[in-house]
Amino acid sequence: MHVQNWDDYRFVAVLARTGTLAEASALLGVDRSTVQRRIKALEASLGFPLFIKNGGEYQALPEAQPILSAARTLEAAASGAVQKSAEPAILSGNLSVTTTDSVYLSGVSEMIDEFQEMHPALRIDVMVTNRKLNLDRLEADVALRPSDSPPDNFVGRRICDLAFGVYSSRAYLENNPGKRRDQHSWLGVGENMLNTPPGRWFDAHVPPERQVYRADSFIAIAEACRLGRGVALLPKAYAAKLPDLMPLDHLMDTPHATGLWLLTHADMRNNPRVRACMDFLGRRVSRAKRRFAGE
Repeated sequence: MHVQNWDDYRFVAVLARTGTLAEASALLGVDRSTVQRRIKALEASLGFPLFIKNGGEYQALPEAQPILSAARTLEAAASGAVQKSAEPAILSGNLSVTTTDSVYLSGVSEMIDEFQEMHPALRIDVMVTNRKLNLDRLEADVALRPSDSPPDNFVGRRICDLAFGVYSSRAYLENNPGKRRDQHSWLGVGENMLNTPPGRWFDAHVPPERQVYRADSFIAIAEACRLGRGVALLPKAYAAKLPDLMPLDHLMDTPHATGLWLLTHADMRNNPRVRACMDFLGRRVSRAKRRFAGE
């Protein structure tokens, strides 16, 4: 097998590893159309496909394995050359990371702990909050936040979907078996979360007279739900960790999700601590994207 451009190996390897054009383009530093064009051009020169598209993901075919093996060899050789030329830098100093309460308790706490274990000289300040942050004021170096439209002055990428579902306690459902939304008491988000995707869904789909409880935290909403006060819209990844709750899919007309974004301020993107944290969390959250998508 002969490939004219050895850099094509890297495009194939990254797409096979990430599974999506969006994630591959972010890692390669090019746009999606460039990734797609390079892969198609390589497939045309070889005379056979390297990937099959399954839903929104690309899966490498057996024919791609020789290229992937060669790419791993090239990466190992490049890594060895870098290690011989210089010792790896030790990360130290302060790094602030922010996320929301439900995302933090959906597996991100373990990810941050793992990152700090890898860099013991680094002090990590974790800010768990649901209010809107301003990275311009250096409130946080790295943000892992749900959003449908992050501010323009942030840089980063949408890693995966964050899906929501309706839940209740078993005791509540036994006493309130209604099949329609207007037959239930609803627990919703507080004022500071009204202009978020779940907040807008709640106000658009739940009659005002059925809204009996609001809180500025999905943790508080889930607790009220567990106590049987009503039904609630919750992130599926977090609700899956609460055995006392059960899903009520029939109370949603269509699936509801927003994006889970990994962000920093444009001026901070080349900071070694920020770059290392962004790379690590990007890989770890990508591996868990099915959990966050509620699959």
